[in-house]
Amino acid sequence: MTHAFYQALGEDTFNPIAGRPVTVNAQMATAEVSYDRDWIRYRVSAFYTSGDAHPRDGRARGFDAIDDLTNFAGGIFSFWNREDIRLLGSGIQLTTEGSLIPSLRSAKEEGQANFVNPGVFLANAGADFNITAKLKAFANLNYLRFDRTEPLEYLLFESPIRHSIGEDLGIGVTYRPPLSENIVLTGGASALQPGAGFRDIYTSRTLFSLLGSAKFTF
Repeated sequence: MTHAFYQALGEDTFNPIAGRPVTVNAQMATAEVSYDRDWIRYRVSAFYTSGDAHPRDGRARGFDAIDDLTNFAGGIFSFWNREDIRLLGSGIQLTTEGSLIPSLRSAKEEGQANFVNPGVFLANAGADFNITAKLKAFANLNYLRFDRTEPLEYLLFESPIRHSIGEDLGIGVTYRPPLSENIVLTGGASALQPGAGFRDIYTSRTLFSLLGSAKFTF
């Protein structure tokens, strides 16, 4: 079992969503339980970041990270974790690549951390398969929902926005031909089946993503 808890405290001299200075008080918690049986590792996990219920007051309760790159709950084989998802017409990203946090930032590299955001709750079940010494496969299923939706309602001038984001299914493989990290081939696919809240913002259509990469280190 692995677990972590983070508490963010501080001040933001000007938050663009609140339109004023804010005092930061936000939390993140996560835990994973795994069990190895022969060549398969079974995993269940949960991930939570607090959201801000009052986006225009002087307190910021939505958790954010400076520059995270999350290898958790499916990692790169999760649609929610891998894809940049933009809020249409706003120039703001709901999520940034490599992050599980719906931080409402303008960009991951250039935009500053934003602690006025909806937060998220994620429940995950998955398994890792050591098929051979060179070939490893992954399967993950995530259920996601916003902690608070008031920041989204304020930005999009839409109310109500419901909490359910939807189900995120991902599969993938990694292959190491020389049985080392010198050459690593990765491929995978993921899909997000929108829940009620995601449909309020975007669409009811299932979204798909394909992944392929080759890494050479010498």
